[in-house]
Amino acid sequence: MEIVVASGKGGTGKTFVAANLAYYMKTSVEPVVAVDADAEAPDLLLTLGGSGEELFEKPVSASRKASIDYNKCTQCLKCLDACRFYALRVIEGKPFVIEEYCEGCNACGIVCPANCISLYVKETGIVRADVSRSGVPVVTADLDVGGRNSGELVFLAKSEAYALSRELKAKHVVVDAAAGIGCPVISSLAGAHVLITVVEPTPPSISGAKRLLEVAEKMRVKPFAVLNKFDMPSSRIDDPARELGVEVLGKIPYHRSVVEAYVNMKPLLAYAPDGEVSKRLKEIFNYFVESVLR
Repeated sequence: MEIVVASGKGGTGKTFVAANLAYYMKTSVEPVVAVDADAEAPDLLLTLGGSGEELFEKPVSASRKASIDYNKCTQCLKCLDACRFYALRVIEGKPFVIEEYCEGCNACGIVCPANCISLYVKETGIVRADVSRSGVPVVTADLDVGGRNSGELVFLAKSEAYALSRELKAKHVVVDAAAGIGCPVISSLAGAHVLITVVEPTPPSISGAKRLLEVAEKMRVKPFAVLNKFDMPSSRIDDPARELGVEVLGKIPYHRSVVEAYVNMKPLLAYAPDGEVSKRLKEIFNYFVESVLR
């Protein structure tokens, strides 16, 4: 079963929940493979202790960039007018491509009267797999700076995770999705069975979670929610189940031990297994496993 942990906004604690869920399942339930699908800022592996053993690393080339042949260029600069992504600048009278802005649409090449612009395939990022120091196998989608096609990179990472799960005889894949509802999140939800939406008791988080749940409904993914930092002083949400319209698996308190676990690069269940927050996590995960996964 594919379990996606996501949130409608950043900073709610989705990676915290995903890392500890994967660790709990690995140590208490059965083998599991985790995926870091936050391709623009992956950190799940760090949360699980860093790499203990690298399994593989594969470059991914999934974007196109414009290239100018200056032997043919007449410096007419029609390409600048055609580009809608501000990927071209004039330097010493010549057009220059800023790769980080280029979308590979080839509008510049179409209007070029000298036919001096062509597209080439560029490495977008990497997909790598490691066994974390906490023992959880993690497949990471890592997008290059200015890279494109994050959704495709996530798809490839999930494909590698499924292959690895078959090799390790793991029945479940836990996906740590990106924040929001953009391309990498949609790719994370594609083909998933269950969504755990991590929310904090603030209006922006609830609003973002509602948008995420709308996407999940369209993609026919069964939704649940976890309320993190429920005892924040600024908490304004009394009944998240009523606000979101989904079953809330449980509530996690705000506690200093969570920060300490991050600093020590350990999942909280390994860093402070008998602490109050760990007890809450175990209750939530045990209920989830017994009522949803069984």
